[in-house]
Amino acid sequence: MAKELSARTEEKNLNDFDDTYSSENTLAHEQEQFLKISESVGSFAQAQVTTSSEAVAQSYRTADKAEERTTIFHPELNKSMQDDIQAVQTLDNETIDRTDSQSSASLTIPASPILSEKCNSRIPITLSSSPVIALTSWLGSGSQNESKAHLLSTPSMESSTSTSEFDPSVDWKSSSSYSPTNTFFAVSPKLLLEIDDLGYGGGPCSAGATAILDFIAEVLSGFLTEQLKASQVIEGILESVPLFVDADSVLVFQGLCLSRLMNFIERRLIRDDEEDEKKLDKARWSSNLDAFCWMIVDRVYMGAFPRPCAILKVLEFLLSMLQLANKDGRIEEAAPTGKGFLSISRGSRQLDAYVNSLLKNTNRMLMYCFLPTFLTSIGEEDLLSRLGIQIEGKRILSVNSSEDESGIDVCNVLQLLVAHRQIIFCPSNNDTDLNCCLCINLISLLSDRKRNALSMAIDVMKYLLVHRRAALEELLVTKPNQGQQLDVLHGGFDKLLTGNLSTFFDWLQGCEQMVNKVLEQCAAIMWVQYIGGSQKFPGVRIKGMEGRRKREMGRKLRDTSKLDLRHNEQITERRYALEMVRDAMSTELRVVRQDKYGWVLHAESKWQTHLQQLVHERGIFPMNKSSASEEPEWQLCPIEGPYRMRKKLERCKLKIDTIQNVLNGQFEFGEAEVSKGKNENGLDASDTESGSFFRLLTDGVKQPSSDGELYEGAYFKESDDVKDVTSASSINDASLHSALEFGVKSSAVSVPITESFQDRSDLGSSSLKIDEVKVTEDDKMDKELHDNGEYLIRPYLEPLEKIRFRYNCERVVGLDKHDGIFLIGELSLYVIENFYINDSGCICEKESEDELSVIDQALGVKKDVTAGSMDFQSKSTSSSWDQTVKSYVGGRAWAYNGGAWGKEKVGSSGNLPHLWRMWKLNSVHEILKRDYQLRPVAIEIFSMDGCNDLLVFHKKEREEVFKNLVAMNLPRNSMLDRTISGSAKQESNEGSRLFKIMAKSFSKRWQSGEISNFQYLMHLNTLAGRGYSDLTQYPVFPWILADYESKILNLSDPNTFRRLDKPMGCQTTEGEEEFKKRYESWEDPEVPKFHYGSHYSSAGIVLFYLLRLPPFSAENQKLQGGQFDHADRLFNSIRDTWFSAAGKGNTSDVKELIPEFFYIPEFLENRFDLNLGEKQSGEKVGDVVLPPWAEGSAREFIRKHREALESDYVSENLHHWIDLIFGFKQRGKAAEEAVNVFYHYTYEGSVDIDSVTDPAMKASILAQINHFGQTPKQLFLKPHPKRRSDRKLPPHPLKHSAYLSPHEIRKTSSPITQIITFHDKILLAGANNLLKPRTYTKYVAWGFADRSLRFLSYDQDRLLSTHENLHGGNQIQCTGVSHDGQILVTGADEGLISVWRISKDGPRSLRQLQLEKTLCAHTARISCLYVCQPYMLVVSGSDDCTVILWDLSSLVFVRQLPEFPSPVSAVYVNDLTGEIVTAAGVLLAIWSINGDSLAVVNTSQLPSDFILSVTSCTFSDWLDTNWYVTGHQSGAVKVWQMVHYTEEGGGQIQSTGYRGVKLGSKAPEYKLVLHKVLKFHKYPVTALHLTSDLKQLLSGDSDGHLLSWTVQDESFG
Repeated sequence: MAKELSARTEEKNLNDFDDTYSSENTLAHEQEQFLKISESVGSFAQAQVTTSSEAVAQSYRTADKAEERTTIFHPELNKSMQDDIQAVQTLDNETIDRTDSQSSASLTIPASPILSEKCNSRIPITLSSSPVIALTSWLGSGSQNESKAHLLSTPSMESSTSTSEFDPSVDWKSSSSYSPTNTFFAVSPKLLLEIDDLGYGGGPCSAGATAILDFIAEVLSGFLTEQLKASQVIEGILESVPLFVDADSVLVFQGLCLSRLMNFIERRLIRDDEEDEKKLDKARWSSNLDAFCWMIVDRVYMGAFPRPCAILKVLEFLLSMLQLANKDGRIEEAAPTGKGFLSISRGSRQLDAYVNSLLKNTNRMLMYCFLPTFLTSIGEEDLLSRLGIQIEGKRILSVNSSEDESGIDVCNVLQLLVAHRQIIFCPSNNDTDLNCCLCINLISLLSDRKRNALSMAIDVMKYLLVHRRAALEELLVTKPNQGQQLDVLHGGFDKLLTGNLSTFFDWLQGCEQMVNKVLEQCAAIMWVQYIGGSQKFPGVRIKGMEGRRKREMGRKLRDTSKLDLRHNEQITERRYALEMVRDAMSTELRVVRQDKYGWVLHAESKWQTHLQQLVHERGIFPMNKSSASEEPEWQLCPIEGPYRMRKKLERCKLKIDTIQNVLNGQFEFGEAEVSKGKNENGLDASDTESGSFFRLLTDGVKQPSSDGELYEGAYFKESDDVKDVTSASSINDASLHSALEFGVKSSAVSVPITESFQDRSDLGSSSLKIDEVKVTEDDKMDKELHDNGEYLIRPYLEPLEKIRFRYNCERVVGLDKHDGIFLIGELSLYVIENFYINDSGCICEKESEDELSVIDQALGVKKDVTAGSMDFQSKSTSSSWDQTVKSYVGGRAWAYNGGAWGKEKVGSSGNLPHLWRMWKLNSVHEILKRDYQLRPVAIEIFSMDGCNDLLVFHKKEREEVFKNLVAMNLPRNSMLDRTISGSAKQESNEGSRLFKIMAKSFSKRWQSGEISNFQYLMHLNTLAGRGYSDLTQYPVFPWILADYESKILNLSDPNTFRRLDKPMGCQTTEGEEEFKKRYESWEDPEVPKFHYGSHYSSAGIVLFYLLRLPPFSAENQKLQGGQFDHADRLFNSIRDTWFSAAGKGNTSDVKELIPEFFYIPEFLENRFDLNLGEKQSGEKVGDVVLPPWAEGSAREFIRKHREALESDYVSENLHHWIDLIFGFKQRGKAAEEAVNVFYHYTYEGSVDIDSVTDPAMKASILAQINHFGQTPKQLFLKPHPKRRSDRKLPPHPLKHSAYLSPHEIRKTSSPITQIITFHDKILLAGANNLLKPRTYTKYVAWGFADRSLRFLSYDQDRLLSTHENLHGGNQIQCTGVSHDGQILVTGADEGLISVWRISKDGPRSLRQLQLEKTLCAHTARISCLYVCQPYMLVVSGSDDCTVILWDLSSLVFVRQLPEFPSPVSAVYVNDLTGEIVTAAGVLLAIWSINGDSLAVVNTSQLPSDFILSVTSCTFSDWLDTNWYVTGHQSGAVKVWQMVHYTEEGGGQIQSTGYRGVKLGSKAPEYKLVLHKVLKFHKYPVTALHLTSDLKQLLSGDSDGHLLSWTVQDESFG
């Protein structure tokens, strides 16, 4: 046996001492015996550990599985070993990577008992800011410079550390001189051990070192016993050693620390165990002890404890911990861990994870004590010689031992083994390796001459024979498959138990050869394997530790150099600041990192937003109205309502210079005074608007720390900030340079628009001189290239946003194109103006307004050609942006002067504002391909909130952009054949204004009469690419009427209408003949024949009609060079315009109408007092002259004009007009026969602009397209079908209210406050309840004693979620919910209105309410609320007798209706027409969506007969919409009809009669006539609902009675 062991050990040592550790390192014929891991370093997490001996591996796998179930530390078992492997690879290649990048090399890890166990994961712990401080702690004295010099002079560091580890900018050779004594001073293991031996009595150095070690141990023992994962901290501290210290010294240092730490831990745990009240948390210290025991045993194997006494102390510590855990026999009585449920006996006690760890590591320590290295160190060469093992001297750490260690021998180990044999050999500790080790070494010790060793070996052997019988049978009895079966156990070693010792030793002497042969077949192989693994293990672990340590110290050195450089930069900047005293604040703020830049600009935007909300008529500082105008300035809101109608006006943005101006009421309006031709492009709007405010903020500002990298993943907005800084209020004054800039609006959640521009010019006394601080162009380019320019756009992005795609784009706004970049992120889509992406992919700022966009450069045109406002735009630009910029103060001076970026940015940034638009992905409704300038280069994005945008891309990129957008899986995206138009019904699952066609096409629905003519025409315009964004492709609508002279409009007379089968040029016979003659006489060979040189739809025509409606009024001026056209050529009379367009006296005019003629009366009135000039006759141009049948009312003209559009004659003939504009008569032979041929450049596909090489020709073509009109896409190639006129409408229940009869259909136990019909079901809500759209399966409840708001299920009243403290202790009085069910609005006692977003994290998770904004204006209890999502409107009524309109998109104040004489009791908004119905006491009032008083009436002569509920008809947006119902305190239900004051009667007027009442300064245009009083209820009527199918009127009262009112005699329908 001795020979065999010797041969195997020698062969193994030849491989173990090979320092290359390559994957080819194998052991000849014993290859399969070793543990191998040859996985890629990148996949170590999935590596599988295999062994050749099932008996050996089984114990480890079993224990490991048990530990994985009981401790949280085990998922990180192999992390440290992976780091070691990486470090070995790195050191072999003589490079140290900056990051822990993983290579793909394969390694074969030598067999080791440790590798199948766990190694602690490591977290680097920084003990000091630089290695210099650590070095000083080692030397005890010396300056920082000396330490640096010594560090450089150490050969070990220079040879083992790559130069890439250090910052190349640091010149280490220029360090200060160092002391020669330090050069020869080296830290060695011998020195450390001598200091440890001397202790406190060895002088100042040893005493100080000992005190520090004790202090560290005391602190770490507290961590280990009281904190979680403290072993990671200990691991990091042990490896934080300066680089000049060699590995052996590092290990000795770790051993000294661990020795003391073991003493402190043992003392703490024993003291805590002896106390009655346990102060230490066992869950914490047990998990830490689990990892700690692995750490110390690993260090033993690595050589951290060179003295045998220290190794025995480790073993004693582990045994002491086991004795502590063995209280009451817990370990001895515990059952062994099995593999299945059957192996666990009932009532058996399982060991804790840390106890298993203690047992395993105790086994490892016992086996270490029998390894050749340890036996040699204690002088047991005789035992090794009996085993036949030879150990080379160079593998043993030569350290002089102290005198007291001379008596240590194997007996000390055997004594510990005998004393603790019950714990060591407990049933749960069945370690095959230990059994094998003891079997071989104890049998060898039976021949030992020392009597004590022999006696204790016999005792242990006897104990093994009794308690490890099965294990000894595996080792001492050969298997049949191993050749000759030998048995030295039965009848052999059993003699120790049965016979006397002399008999046993006689047998042993005689059978020595057989015993050796048995051991060689199993036990010797396993023990040799273990010895080999233990010898290879230290090399791998030490190299791994060295690699980690050098990477960490290299990182610290780089950090130190960066800190030094940063410190020097700060000193330079501060010196410069002292020289520039007048710029002290700007200089201090200049060191702030890039993320501060966004915060400042956002703060200013938010301040301006809040400031504007303070100065409206219900704000804290109400605005003083100008004497020149009696009401504020307004402009058309871009939000598209039902059927894409834009009815709502929005308040213009105020320009406020300072807070003092606000207090004094000195204001200007954001909308330009177009009568004077003033353009508001300039920065002079609000250059110092927040200067005083910023002074207050910056007085106490200290210079921020300069630590950290530039822009290290910081984001500039929080979610609530995004909600506040909305486009309607945060748009900066300079961004109002386009009067059509209303296109930037809030999306479904919010759309912030911020300003972000920096000035390049000299900023006067309060700014820096550019020449003094300007850096080289190369430095700027390097910085911008490194950052890729994304730091410029970060302030505009959502938190945690990641950009996936970036493109150059142009946003079409009216006549203008605003160039910028289009970003596709993971959370949202963005358009940010005045940026561009250069050829290298870097984002850059646009330098000036005149700079040509990237897309126009690719097209090869000049800016003044593509812009719709050529001359005037350049004039306005030069008059504002090119002027001398005022000096800034405070935050503006810092931000605009480049303070946030550092001095290098002062000379490189532009001075243009960066408007931006954001779409949340869940708010994008539709994405459609569009043409722009007859080129397939655009995409139109439709938003859920009605704000749409047309974006132009490079021709080669449009398809890629569209493909990427569709791939984003947007909630409701679709293709062109599933387009949007119109409004969904209230019961529909769509729940929004825009919907897609699912079952049948729009044409079929129109033919069957399901949709109106207006809706169908708007749908066709959308399909043909016509929209509001591009004035050159504005929706086109037909002239309907030819009679603009009669007093009464007769819609039954065909002569009243125009000829819809003829184009506008052929409305007269003379005109038709003239155009035919022109067509036939055309002989130009290069230009195809055409009938009309002008077009029926162009930007000029649109602005001609919308002259009086801002912001089109300013666009009209821009088109005319800065002023209005001559008064005689303006849109002054509808009659005259018709005559001109119909060819009566003007053959060059063939224009059609625009959709506004059918829904918005404001564009016909000069309500903003624009100075339109005087005609030659001396008549001043004001409101549009209306036909006589309009009774002088623009609203009546719109109503009757829409009625004419929907008339039977138009319905029967509209298909002819569709053929001309969108159908087969648009082109070809049919167009020629229909006299419908226009100039060829107006048709899509007539010319390929991109193929035109002549710049002059290309400019001419683009000018023709931009200014003279574009023909819509051809949608139909065959004649369009005619509409059927046989559809019969149901009888209107309100119109025939005289024939209504009641039926009680339900009785509830609580008052009815809401009635909803959904899928033919009638749903009711009680007091303080509100049904939640869109499925109405849940409802909101409030009014509880705890002031909470709750969500409950409708069917079972099951509580879903509770939300408390929504109004800070005030009781909620009313609520409103948006149609999509995502927005909740609450009103409370204190007069505040809160807007909440309803969100859920998962399908079963509780609802969360996120506060969007709190709306402040009311001064008393909120009594009623209504949320109208189609028009993005919130209407609130209060006990302060006021009704206020709020914008749901931007969450800002819109307007206040005139004050009522009593508190407001009910409000209602018609979702189709936008009309607002209010009830205050007995007063009923009807208002337009823009706050115009339409009709007011006292509904009762009894002051106590209050109106409690109101409703109106939502069947149609035009037919019979003038009917209203009120529910009263007395139980009466009254039906009202609104008629114009010029009309007769209009209904059954009661004998008592009711006179109209005036609210506000203008008298109502209409009157409310009582049509019928429905009496049946005996209790107050608290809820009303008119079904959209007009089948019934539902009413509910406070006693829970639900009535259905239906028309009995259908002959009246």
